[in-house]
Amino acid sequence: MQEFLKMYNRLKYLMIEKLPEYIDTWNKEHEQYQFELKQFTNRTLYKNTELLPCFNMLFEEAEQGKKDRIIGTINYKFSFEFYFEKSKTPDYVKIIQMKQILNEMLNDDDFELWRNFEIVKTTSKRIDFIVHVEW
Repeated sequence: MQEFLKMYNRLKYLMIEKLPEYIDTWNKEHEQYQFELKQFTNRTLYKNTELLPCFNMLFEEAEQGKKDRIIGTINYKFSFEFYFEKSKTPDYVKIIQMKQILNEMLNDDDFELWRNFEIVKTTSKRIDFIVHVEW
């Protein structure tokens, strides 16, 4: 549980404080694209905003697989749901860019628990990733 709280607090910091910088950088580096990623309106991880674009973070499960019992690993699954403003650019195009941004942001971060994370699923609104924590 202690690892979960560390991850949650770190993700909260990254999504609220650092993500805007990464979106700005992406927009500057990809001006040739026909769309710009908008900054998210929410300043918290809770579902209390109706302004678009916004996101929600979900903690879905912590599981220990059979083979992981030998190694001593717990898998924490997080999901981000993104809600974009309607535009000519489809949501799945925006989510692909968000996936790249999240991946870069987590890889750049020196937080010790991000050493073993993987993005496992992406839909037009959601990105799921698992963090493998050894104990």
